[in-house]
Amino acid sequence: MRDRARSRSRSDDLLGTYVPGTSLLHRCPLWLKALLVLGACLAVMTARDWRFSLCTLALTAAVSAACGLGVRRWARSLRPLLLLVVLLTAYHLVANGPARAADVVLSLLAVVTLTRLLISTTPLPRLIDGLVLLSSPLRLAGVDPERIGLAVSLMIRSVPWLFGVLASLRDAAAARTVRPHPVQLVTPAVISTVDYAHRTGEALAARGLE
Repeated sequence: MRDRARSRSRSDDLLGTYVPGTSLLHRCPLWLKALLVLGACLAVMTARDWRFSLCTLALTAAVSAACGLGVRRWARSLRPLLLLVVLLTAYHLVANGPARAADVVLSLLAVVTLTRLLISTTPLPRLIDGLVLLSSPLRLAGVDPERIGLAVSLMIRSVPWLFGVLASLRDAAAARTVRPHPVQLVTPAVISTVDYAHRTGEALAARGLE
């Protein structure tokens, strides 16, 4: 049970999850939040200044605390990026110097935390509805925006499910006093994933969404 909770937490860290609240950011219209986040991300990428990125990162931490999301949750959301941060820092320190390394890494973290604010203060159905609305012009090219929203929704919901499968496989191995190598979990995980995809496809076909 503890492993499953830990796996669920890792999947939440990876994607971010909605946290109910009544803060100003929670009550802000989706289109306005999206514009603010997009504008801030563009500003970070355009400025190309590690000091600006650092200030933006600190601001997202302050906003997260003010919205009731918590600084601890904010910091935990950066954990899945640790390996990438280490690799980028090492590469740019050698290739371009400390200023460039700080700029690249802090810009990445700032953009991630900005998007997490949007995800954490907006229910998933509203995000999907916004994506569908944004994709509406694609109808002119024969693309169904509803299918785009459905595909994104399935992808988002499938990642926590996959983490749960891996946790269940580890639990089953632990019950047999076996500590499997991660590679040994690949085959059963792939079989379970294919079965899940097959059942999902059947459910969609039953609803006329082939």
